[in-house]
Amino acid sequence: MRTTAIFNLKGGVAKTISTSAMADILAIDHKKRVLVIDADGQGNLSQYFGVDAQEGASTLDLLQGTHEPVYSDWVTPARPDVDIDIIPADMTLMYADIEAFEGRLTSRHAMEELRQSIEEDAQSPDANARAAAYDYLLIDCPPAFSAASAAALIAADDVVIPIRLDAFSTSGMADLMTQIINMQRVNPRLTVAGVLVTQYQNTGEEHAALEYLRQSSLPVYRNVIRRSGRVSAATYAREPLVRFSPNCAAAQDYRAFVAEYMAQGGDHDGQR
Repeated sequence: MRTTAIFNLKGGVAKTISTSAMADILAIDHKKRVLVIDADGQGNLSQYFGVDAQEGASTLDLLQGTHEPVYSDWVTPARPDVDIDIIPADMTLMYADIEAFEGRLTSRHAMEELRQSIEEDAQSPDANARAAAYDYLLIDCPPAFSAASAAALIAADDVVIPIRLDAFSTSGMADLMTQIINMQRVNPRLTVAGVLVTQYQNTGEEHAALEYLRQSSLPVYRNVIRRSGRVSAATYAREPLVRFSPNCAAAQDYRAFVAEYMAQGGDHDGQR
């Protein structure tokens, strides 16, 4: 199982949209079994999938260790017709930061323990346990270094960094990389999978910014996500973009990006 945190300290760069698009494409197009964790107290990913964090287990419960230890009891089906499950969140997730600040119990290793449990099932001799495991775990992080984002980076194999090509987004990359490097001391597995350019417009300024970014030391995905009004429409409808508007520019770009992302992890043939 590949565990990826979708993370940027800057808001408005399409983290949640990218997480949901990745999950939908992995499950719908590639028949993968996907678990998503909403690690952002805004709960936008949970709202997109129509899952209420007050019903069942939430990301806050996971960090506090207040639910059943079996990971299958933590998850809620996110789509009725494809293999996407979710651990949802809402504004109560801020209590994890308050508890961490006050020195009370919040486990920053909770997501890593969850990941290890899933990995154990994936390697189990029991066929039912293997079938219940996931191919991908995607974690939608907040635009802040919170208790939940720290837990996500401890659990992650790699980080996908969505970014807009504006001065404010690009100037914050140094701070973001400092945080990731610091977390590598706790999680030596952690790498930067790549920077994903989103909401791209083919202007002279953005083309120049993209070329500048590609010449930096950061890995940058070959595929970029073009700006499309159909993304907002699909989000309002709470439908996968690749079904709602399969031929729009962003849907085509996300499909190409996910294929690049999968190949990067050695997943070429659709097999776990």
